[in-house]
Amino acid sequence: MNKNTAVPLAAVFCAVFFVSCASTVKKMDMVEVEKEEQVLRKTADAAATVVATEKAGTVPQEYTVQKGDTLWIVSKKLCGKGSLWQGIAKANNLKEPYLLREKMKLDVTGACQTVAADTASATRTAAVRPFVFRNEQNKTFGVGERLVFAVKYFNIAAGYATLEIKDIIDYKGRKAYHIEATARTAPFFETFYRVKDVITSYMDVLGLFSWRYSKHLEEGGYRNDTSMEFNPEAKNAVKNNGESCDTPQFVQDVLSEFYYFRAIYKGEKELYIDVASDECKSYRIVVKTLRKEKVSTDAGEFDCVVIQPFLKYEGIFKQKGDIWIWLTDDKNLVPVMVKSKIAIGTIDVILQDARVVKAQ
Repeated sequence: MNKNTAVPLAAVFCAVFFVSCASTVKKMDMVEVEKEEQVLRKTADAAATVVATEKAGTVPQEYTVQKGDTLWIVSKKLCGKGSLWQGIAKANNLKEPYLLREKMKLDVTGACQTVAADTASATRTAAVRPFVFRNEQNKTFGVGERLVFAVKYFNIAAGYATLEIKDIIDYKGRKAYHIEATARTAPFFETFYRVKDVITSYMDVLGLFSWRYSKHLEEGGYRNDTSMEFNPEAKNAVKNNGESCDTPQFVQDVLSEFYYFRAIYKGEKELYIDVASDECKSYRIVVKTLRKEKVSTDAGEFDCVVIQPFLKYEGIFKQKGDIWIWLTDDKNLVPVMVKSKIAIGTIDVILQDARVVKAQ
């Protein structure tokens, strides 16, 4: 089997994961959110609340100090930039050493307006609007989630795939989820055709956009190593071969898109997501909610919401609306089954085992 007719299992997962499903669980363990991630979620929640109120035309005028807050942290939560802390200090008559008490009320009216100095040069500097990162709330998934699937052809397990949120790392001065998708052929089929694929995504914890994407494919005699670095401020991405391409500002890669969908999905009939592929092409995915349905899988019985993503992939994985995904109809939105038609047949992806972080 040559590379043009091969079925890259990890690519299937990156291409097809999208849906919503309450579960009668047999093989799904539930764990709590890690402490570091709890703190980060509170930061994202506070920032997202500020953005929401600003969009509604209401500027927040008061902030309640949380444990561990400093003026810098409060400024970063509210404005996306910690260096505006002096304006908050001045508005509240705070002096050195600028100590904050938990549950202390701060006047933050106009906190995100740059403090202008008395000189003309400082005024010109203040007029330059600083870059502000996006903030998105995530109460759906977290570090420690691990999902194991069987990839079946004609009800025979030809391979296995795993999706895992391994940890949170420091990346370009931000916190990022380290997400990994792996795929391998079942032992019997390795004799004929061996697949060993690894796809990695680094996704911003607070903004849920992609920082880096890489893939290592081993499929028979075919090998492919590709990586991309994303720059949201410059709205571009750079591949490991030096190729550069323009992207939407806060774009997803083909793995992080699935997690982004789970975080923002609230039952909409249609939802749009901007994605950049490793061919340096950007496109928009449309995800449609179809129906609710109970399904039985190797991991148990689940009440699900079925969704259908419409993708724009080239070649063998070009999608024409022929993918269906079942997610648990609860706050975790765990994918339990995917059915996909491709040019050489039908693939069923069935959940076998899961460790899930308790949704909030």
